[in-house]
Amino acid sequence: MSLKSIYASLLPVDIMDITDVSKKIYEIAKRTCSELGCELTPELMFMHISEEVGEIARQLVNKNLPMREYREDNLREEITQAILDLLALSEIMGMDLQKEISRKLTSLAERRHSP
Repeated sequence: MSLKSIYASLLPVDIMDITDVSKKIYEIAKRTCSELGCELTPELMFMHISEEVGEIARQLVNKNLPMREYREDNLREEITQAILDLLALSEIMGMDLQKEISRKLTSLAERRHSP
């Protein structure tokens, strides 16, 4: 399957579950690394996530500094990329993301509603 067909299989997003998305994003990241001659590791993925979070921070700072260009479309793109990278990291780590999200939401709900 080509990268283009993997990307195309992600659409429309509203009917996909998070497990499918994370698996496909992982495949894209793995192939990209392979094409670049590197190994996809949790550390490499974390470095990329950190870079994306830095891009988000830059756009948020730019929003408040008139001398810098703020682009909301770029902010949205960087947030989306960071989320996709986190999905790939969860796949690298072998997480059942749907289960972990459910567990976390249950935990948060219990903490918020405890006396």
